[in-house]
Amino acid sequence: MKNGVTCIIIFLFFGLVFTPTVRTSRLEVLSDPMLFRNYDGTTLYVGGSGPENYSRIQDAIDNASIGDTIFVYSRSSPYYENIIITKNNIKLVGEDNYDTIVDGNGIGHVIEINADNVTLEGFTVRHSGPIEEFKFDAGVHITYMSDSVVITDNIIVNNQHGIFIDGSPNSTISKNIISNNIEGVIIYGDARYNIISENKIENNSNGIHEAFTRYSTIIGNNIANNSGVGIICLCTTFHITKENNFITNSCHAYFDGRFKYFSERNQWIRNYWDTWIGFGPKLIKGRVYIPWINFDWFPAYKPYIIPIYN
Repeated sequence: MKNGVTCIIIFLFFGLVFTPTVRTSRLEVLSDPMLFRNYDGTTLYVGGSGPENYSRIQDAIDNASIGDTIFVYSRSSPYYENIIITKNNIKLVGEDNYDTIVDGNGIGHVIEINADNVTLEGFTVRHSGPIEEFKFDAGVHITYMSDSVVITDNIIVNNQHGIFIDGSPNSTISKNIISNNIEGVIIYGDARYNIISENKIENNSNGIHEAFTRYSTIIGNNIANNSGVGIICLCTTFHITKENNFITNSCHAYFDGRFKYFSERNQWIRNYWDTWIGFGPKLIKGRVYIPWINFDWFPAYKPYIIPIYN
């Protein structure tokens, strides 16, 4: 049967009419996060031929101050490093996202962000640590001690997890290519108000996997050719999935509630589903014992054109 089993689930009716207006206003504020960032410090350079340029990205980060920008040249790529950012208001920029490569050499997280208002832009991030029990190595790991991180215009490829938002609030993941990872994006724990927008999330095992999160917005992404599930929502609440393309995933979307937690008050709005029959709402697969059903009431008839600036 094409694209696996038909998704059938159960829901509480009153959740369908819930409209989180606070979340909507927050989306408007966070939609252009660069407007609220102040990188007015020095620019440090890595690679290239400048006499004072650093040869390692981590050395530049260690010598940076709050508000500095670190520019990384592609000509010295790949950089075999495991980078840790612990300073607020740092902007790490690659010269070209195809050719400025940070390679974790199969060990740990490739880039770990443990600070507020950090921007990562213009890199290929690859080869995190391998799959091991109780280890969640990622191309980019955003820790619970971070806030308002922006990951944009990167290629995140061949990692255990592409991007792991580990309890961090207010992150924006936009305009990235996220492919050939076990989980493309994983959002876990008390992570709130995170936005996943305008990404190509393709050819992973699972595209996006959320667990125990609140107020996430997933909007305008191309979620395609993932061998597992396009989006998994485990015990998520007030989750908005809007105007995405779901194409040729084994299962497009699935939600679950376990223990004392529920997966509820989630909204699916005008997404394109290549398995939609063309009339009526699109049902979202989930656990039948949960007293909730999710629908995309007005699916799109045609796929969206998702602008990716890579």
